[in-house]
This record gives sequence, C-alpha cells and structure tokens, in this order.
Amino acid sequence: MMLIMYLLSALGAILCALTGVVMILDGLFSAITRCEHKLVTMLDSAFKVKKAWKKLKDDDKRKNRQ
Repeated sequence: MMLIMYLLSALGAILCALTGVVMILDGLFSAITRCEHKLVTMLDSAFKVKKAWKKLKDDDKRKNRQ
C-alpha cells in the first residue's frame, strides 16, 4: 500500500513538473509569435515607405524632363 502511494506521489510530481514546462513553453511561443508579428508589420511598413519613395523620385524625374 505504501508503495502504491509512493508511486502515485512520484507520478503526481512528474505531471506537475511537466505542466510547468508546458506553461513555460506556451509563454515562450506566445512571445515569439508576438515578436514575429511586430517584425512582419515593420517590414511591411518599410516596404510601403520604399515603394512610396521610389514613386516620388520617379515623379520628380518626370517633372524635370518636362
């Protein structure tokens, strides 16, 4: 009987530790996803600025030709 109680206690401790690991991994995954989203947003904004700058330069060149 004591052996069964000991095994159940050990199993409970292992499950508790695994739950903690899963919670930490979940937090890490959320942080990575958040950072990835911010990076994609920044890159998208930079691409839009580059595109607008190129259009502005092309318009300026056209005006100088006329």
